[in-house]
Amino acid sequence: MKRSLHGALLVIAWAAACLPPPCNAAEGLVYSPDEIVAATLEHSRDLQAAGKEVDIAGARRKQSGARGLPSIDVTLSAGKYNGLEDSVLGPEFTIPKVEERYYGSIGIRQPLFTGGEVRNSRRSATHAVTAAKEDYRSTAAGLELHALRSYWGWSKAVYSVSALRASVERMDAHAQDMRNLRDAGMATENDVLSTEVLLDETILRLDDAARQVVVARARITFLTGDELPLEAVTRNPAVPEEVVIPSEPDSIVAALTNRPERAAYAAEARAAKALTRATKADYYPKVYLTAFYEQGNPNMNFFPLEDEWNDDVFAGVAVTWNIFASGLTRAEVAEAAARAAQAQLMLDRVEESIALEVREARINLQNAISRVKVNRRMKASAKQNLEVATNLWESGLARHSEVLDAHAQLTNAEYELIAASADLLLAQASLAYAQGQLDSTE
Repeated sequence: MKRSLHGALLVIAWAAACLPPPCNAAEGLVYSPDEIVAATLEHSRDLQAAGKEVDIAGARRKQSGARGLPSIDVTLSAGKYNGLEDSVLGPEFTIPKVEERYYGSIGIRQPLFTGGEVRNSRRSATHAVTAAKEDYRSTAAGLELHALRSYWGWSKAVYSVSALRASVERMDAHAQDMRNLRDAGMATENDVLSTEVLLDETILRLDDAARQVVVARARITFLTGDELPLEAVTRNPAVPEEVVIPSEPDSIVAALTNRPERAAYAAEARAAKALTRATKADYYPKVYLTAFYEQGNPNMNFFPLEDEWNDDVFAGVAVTWNIFASGLTRAEVAEAAARAAQAQLMLDRVEESIALEVREARINLQNAISRVKVNRRMKASAKQNLEVATNLWESGLARHSEVLDAHAQLTNAEYELIAASADLLLAQASLAYAQGQLDSTE
């Protein structure tokens, strides 16, 4: 008997010290869901990596664009040769040896026609940038949902502790009354024992809920990178009386319109198609405008060679055409086409997956709404049932076991209402995520 009372008081004291009750929430440091979400997005290494992927895609787009712009090359060389001899072409004509050679040139090269390679490579890279940005948004939305899950899990645990703490206090008072009645000869030892067993069970539930608070705080620390202060409290998972759920067709249309995952896969499919067209450009000739100015000592374009500086200028059009590559181009085109088809299949799959997520999220929200409504009535009924059972027992018209059942029902009803309320708020967030309306990056 003393152990049960002592254990109850210890748990109550611990909870009072570590977890401010909801009625004193204003005295603590109240954290909102938006604050946890913002801290999570700021700390996330996954989101930072997704941002770098956007930078990588942007750099690749610049590379593809640069391939269609003029390129300027500068060449400088100097050499000294040993073992050269004068070239005798006849009895009266000799080309003297030139043992030192110096050369410098500057040239410009501008693609005129590449069979669509440059244009389609640029388009593919642009779509890749879009895909990377949508992936970034998708990562952010997933992190926001994760943060909300952790926040409302924390809130559920905190307010469950509050409800169970009140139940322990109520049960402890009832256990003390039962001990007094037993000492006065008005209650049996079995009545006292059954009361203390129920008290112990409630203490165990309180202890478990307290541990869940620690776990929930650890999850938030992992997401945000910062320890929550001891005085930190959450908002009460209170929900409005009525929650409106959009129709299934409207939800699916919104999801297919807004979900960044779908937009990312669509952009990747467009990028793959453009890359296929760019690969086919190897079937066609390529035309370049070239021009350069050079100086050499000796200048190899002057004959006979002379040990002096001479310059020359060239401008013209160059045509290259690989007419036979042993099937390499055909194989590269086949690979690009297969990747484009694969990207389209992935887009189709993600659209089907999104539709399934929306349907599941709507059903979960409907279930959560029903649970809250029922649990509200159960709590009101349990309160009234406890009052009636207590009055009947005190009047000798009911058994003590009925009073204990009433206490247990009230504890369960209070706990379940808190859990259902938190689950409803999370179900709302899950539906918003499924519809693509959970995005803090816009």
